Amino acid sequence: MKTFPKTTLIFISGFLLLLTTAIISQADAQNRYRASGDTTVSEQERDVRPQRGVQRGINQPRENRLVLQLDDLTEEQTGRIDALNLQHREKVMELRDKMRSNEITRDVFLAERRTNYEEHQQELKKVLTKAQWEQLQKLRAERRRPRSDD
Repeated sequence: MKTFPKTTLIFISGFLLLLTTAIISQADAQNRYRASGDTTVSEQERDVRPQRGVQRGINQPRENRLVLQLDDLTEEQTGRIDALNLQHREKVMELRDKMRSNEITRDVFLAERRTNYEEHQQELKKVLTKAQWEQLQKLRAERRRPRSDD
């Protein structure tokens, strides 16, 4: 049986102790955070953390991509649309968190999400011109149309 020098054993033991302490500390911090119920995020953390609500690695939600295809979209409209989309995503994520913590049922979540979506669409309609709104509806219809295998 091969024996290790005393310094090597001390080094390995110290490393394992340090690793174990770090893991326990991290788990303890996560448990304290969950127990506190504090879900607020500072502006700095929001900039660093990946955005919640982003669909499967896509940087922009589908809705925003369609809107960006509209003709004659001004910088002001783009800014207002981005703000509306962010506000809508935050409301939906808040509802999702409530559902996951069993504060509301799935049916209530779906109804509230639908109401929020309809409100979001009404606000979006106010930002866009009539021609842009009609163009958006056409783009949505094309997206929903089943694609042929031709």
